[in-house]
Amino acid sequence: MAKVSWKSEWLAQIGVAVGYALLYVAIHPLSTSHWPIHAGVRLACLLLLPYRFWPALLIGEAVPNFYEVYPCLDSLGRTWVIVKSIPPLLPIMPIVWWCRERMPPFPAKHFVDIKALLVCVLLCSVGGMIYSTTAYAVAIPTHARSVSSVPIASICFLLGPYLAILTVVPWAVMAKLDYRTGHFKEQVRQIVSSRLFLDTVALLIPSILILAWLKHVVKEPLDEIASLTMFIPMAWLTLRHGWRAAAVSGTIAITCICLPIPLEDSLDPKSYATMAFLVIGVTSLFVLGARISAQLMQEEKERQSALNVQRFARQTMQVGEQRMRQTSQALEYLAGTLHVTNSRLLEQMRRIVPNIESHAFYKQVMAAQTQVYQLAESMHPVAWRERGLPAALNDTVARALDEAGVAYRCEITGRGFTRLEPSVLTATYRVVCEAIVYVTSRLACNRVRLVLRGGETHGKRWVVFRVEGVLDDTGVANAVYFSDERQRLATKLGASALELPEMRDHVSIFDGVLHMRTPKGKLQLTALLHDVPQEAQRPATAPAPLRLWVK
Repeated sequence: MAKVSWKSEWLAQIGVAVGYALLYVAIHPLSTSHWPIHAGVRLACLLLLPYRFWPALLIGEAVPNFYEVYPCLDSLGRTWVIVKSIPPLLPIMPIVWWCRERMPPFPAKHFVDIKALLVCVLLCSVGGMIYSTTAYAVAIPTHARSVSSVPIASICFLLGPYLAILTVVPWAVMAKLDYRTGHFKEQVRQIVSSRLFLDTVALLIPSILILAWLKHVVKEPLDEIASLTMFIPMAWLTLRHGWRAAAVSGTIAITCICLPIPLEDSLDPKSYATMAFLVIGVTSLFVLGARISAQLMQEEKERQSALNVQRFARQTMQVGEQRMRQTSQALEYLAGTLHVTNSRLLEQMRRIVPNIESHAFYKQVMAAQTQVYQLAESMHPVAWRERGLPAALNDTVARALDEAGVAYRCEITGRGFTRLEPSVLTATYRVVCEAIVYVTSRLACNRVRLVLRGGETHGKRWVVFRVEGVLDDTGVANAVYFSDERQRLATKLGASALELPEMRDHVSIFDGVLHMRTPKGKLQLTALLHDVPQEAQRPATAPAPLRLWVK
């Protein structure tokens, strides 16, 4: 087993070295002195690959690098060839190692610290500038260059690799964060259907291409205005989607500006100014995008927390309703048992006391039995259990209001009640009862009208109801006469006599709203409740702590 593992490791090392060498050669035609794509690929490999593959990367870069510089032996001399034969990967390795150990750009598996990543990019660019400037100053003969050319070359060695790194590394980072083994096609479909992709294709790319064309067609100073205008769509996209939008828009802008720059060794000051402007602008967009992504993650975390609280409240309500139903059934069973027992006991006592019905003991026994039945009915109506919500609203509520001297009318329309979640039906019945108790608490209310409708819109089910109480001063006397029954109305309906804010909180658990209107002579309470979506019933995974990390 160890022998097979040893062979597999060597094959992996050879594969990494050969693959990196072929990639180095393949991107050579695209790499220029002011935009060396090699620098971006180099840093991406050092950041993403484990340390054990770094020697293979060094070998994979040393061979093609020597192959590129050796033909310059006659023109630039032996010293230049010897210095440039040192792989540029070598001086960058300690910097990347320090960043990965002390300031890791990837603090978690699917998170990136943008601040640490930008620091690593800057340090590697500075390290590459020192290496290239030293090689330029030492290896190039003095008669072949001027003294002032060294600082100018240093600026080019800093800005060029920095832009190349910002072009390549963010894409490698996004691939690392998003890639899931075995879900490639699904991820491609998600990317193509994402809002970022649509905004990039429809708005960003056309606008940047038009502005880049204007920059190279129009004369000064309009060309500089075109460069500045490029950052407007880039900033807009970054504000909407975060640092990923900065990576996409930055790559497109850098490519459109750097590719047309002439390939001569000495760049004009205008090209240096353009490159410096790109460096500052794209880096600023990355910083802004990181902050926007952190805010978006915080909002998503708060949304998930709210969904978890809402889901827990629904589950608690449903569990409480199930317990009330079980208790109601137990009380009904107890009331039935009492009825049978009392009937036998009273039958035996009737032989001794013929007029037992007129005695107080008999009345107390029958009252206790009736109270047990009423308690069971108030906790969970029999009509609800046996025939559903419409029966409970038509029978149970109507009987309680009739005993309180209040006229009642119920209208139920629509469809989809059978497909609503039990928790929604429970909340609907309880809120209706609370609304009826609230309306009838006015002495002038002598009539109640309930209109209930269920429906479905765009695949989402909902239920809406309106409780309307008719206020008539002539009915105050009747309300006073039935005052005792009105006081017991909340108990009969199993209501808690909630106020409007409490009822609104109750409805908001199901993404609903409740409104109160007071037209002339009426008091109306209207509420809308939405069905529970399937994804909301599943527990949401807790997001990782934010700190300075973004996805």
